[in-house]
Amino acid sequence: MPIRNLSIKRKLTLITMCTSSIALVLSSASFLIYDLISFRRLLSQDLITQAEIIGNNSAAAMAFRDKVAATATLWALKARGDIVAAALYTTDGNTFAYYVRAGTDASPALVPPLPQSRGFRFEGSYLEVSRDVTLNGGRVGALFLQSDMRMWNARLRQYVSILCIFVLVSGFFAWLVASKLQLLISRPILYLENVMRTVSTTKNYETRAIKSYDDEIGTLIDGFNAMLSEIQHRTLELEKEISQHKRTQEELLKAKQVAEDASRAKSAFLANMSHELRTPLNAIIGYSEILEEESEERGQMQFTPDLQKIQGAGKHLLALIDDILDLSKIEAGKMALRLEEFEVSELVGEMVSTLHPTVEKNRNRLDVHLAKEVGTMRADITKVRQILFNLVSNACKFTHGGNISLQVERSASEGQEWIRFRVSDTGIGISTEQQTHLFKEFAQADVSVSRKFGGTGLGLAISQRFAQLMGGRIEVFSRPGEGSTFTVWLPVEVQLEGTDARKTEGLNEAPITTSRT
Repeated sequence: MPIRNLSIKRKLTLITMCTSSIALVLSSASFLIYDLISFRRLLSQDLITQAEIIGNNSAAAMAFRDKVAATATLWALKARGDIVAAALYTTDGNTFAYYVRAGTDASPALVPPLPQSRGFRFEGSYLEVSRDVTLNGGRVGALFLQSDMRMWNARLRQYVSILCIFVLVSGFFAWLVASKLQLLISRPILYLENVMRTVSTTKNYETRAIKSYDDEIGTLIDGFNAMLSEIQHRTLELEKEISQHKRTQEELLKAKQVAEDASRAKSAFLANMSHELRTPLNAIIGYSEILEEESEERGQMQFTPDLQKIQGAGKHLLALIDDILDLSKIEAGKMALRLEEFEVSELVGEMVSTLHPTVEKNRNRLDVHLAKEVGTMRADITKVRQILFNLVSNACKFTHGGNISLQVERSASEGQEWIRFRVSDTGIGISTEQQTHLFKEFAQADVSVSRKFGGTGLGLAISQRFAQLMGGRIEVFSRPGEGSTFTVWLPVEVQLEGTDARKTEGLNEAPITTSRT
């Protein structure tokens, strides 16, 4: 289990024990190392003194070549169990006499050679001392002593055992003391945790923690109580706001219901009224056409202009009623898409032929640029035709003696293929402020424009709704006095998913994509 996941009681106990144990081990180890180094130096000095005594006692025997006496002097070292080997060497480096500790094969081959340097050294686990043997100031040979330092090793084992026992006993007492002292810190923290858990479970923010200390923990308890007070205050405010929001939501739901009922009633009224108006209008248009034919047959040509005006006014009113019907269907969520595959070029050709009289009426020129790769598209051909008809008709209406262009291209963006219809004119243009109201129902760019050019302001609104129904959009770029450009983006393959007509109820506030300079 990771240390960070331990309880705070165990963490405090563990920290206290580790700190005291580490300090104890370091101090004991320092003392042990110091004592062993000192004892090692003492052993070295003792062996050097022993070498001086042996050298002085064997100097005469070496001077007189008394090998027996020299050997006897060396064998006196058997009283010291730590001496492994000893040897006397002549001045030319040959072994004169030697001693090997009992239990070892007493062979001269086991005696180490005389070191080149004099003094003491530690060689592996042995302490070795070599010195010259002199008599009356003259050198008669050399002495070599080798100790296995068993006293030092025994002392090391003894001290390590004592240190381990001492650390264990001290660690146990440190654990006892730490277990008691950690309560000074852990008890108020655990108490605070218990209060916090109680508040979290019961949601009773009136609970307060009792402060028992004036240290940092006491400050923490004060902060916790202050936080509970703030939460309690905000909870009360939030409950009041929730109650108020619920009342507001209920009122909004009621208002929404009333608005929906009114909208349905309006749509039903418009549909009924439009239907009722269609019948007499068709009769008026039909009778006016019959009267025109009869007047032409009878040669009464003076009645023809008036009859044509009656037909024009009736057809205009009938088109207006159709727009109102389309708008009411969109708002009621009953406008369905009838998808079919068709040639874009044929659609554009039919529309241009239909609008030819409208173009020539204001002495305009219509240029059509149809890309070769435009091909076919799958969409509602009636709605596509109406969108283009409305845009080109508006361009003709607001342009006098100018140029109107229709560009049709196929492009790929946003992971799908699009057909782009761009209608440009050199007419009066639209200001930036007027563009914000451009696609709203019964709204036109300016009141003076409405008086001069006529219109109801439904064409662009319906065109935008139709484009959105098919998953597309209409963009506008315009400058006053320089003309306007309307760009229609429609998918090559219109999908019914995501274009459900019932979703068009919120299209009234759909954002208008405009380009500004």
